Amino acid sequence: MRVEELFKVLSCRWRIAIVKMVAEQPLCQCEIERMLPIDKTNLSRHVKLLRMAGIIEEEIQGPAKRISLKDPRVLELLALAEAIAGDTVTVSREETP
Repeated sequence: MRVEELFKVLSCRWRIAIVKMVAEQPLCQCEIERMLPIDKTNLSRHVKLLRMAGIIEEEIQGPAKRISLKDPRVLELLALAEAIAGDTVTVSREETP
């Protein structure tokens, strides 16, 4: 993957939020959907982009797919970007997409 492609995938606050969530613990898509104010279709699209970029991976566990962070260095990159920008990406269920 090219550097600009990585930054493009990480340029969306919803994808950053997903990365941060699955970095804490593997989650199924339905769990993420309950935490973010986006619909199932948009969430699936964000998950697909992150998976195609190699940032997250999915593992089938029973009837659900568990999503986890594939490379923890992405968190270091996000932390550095947040420090440079002087901003932190946080998302709550009450926000509107």
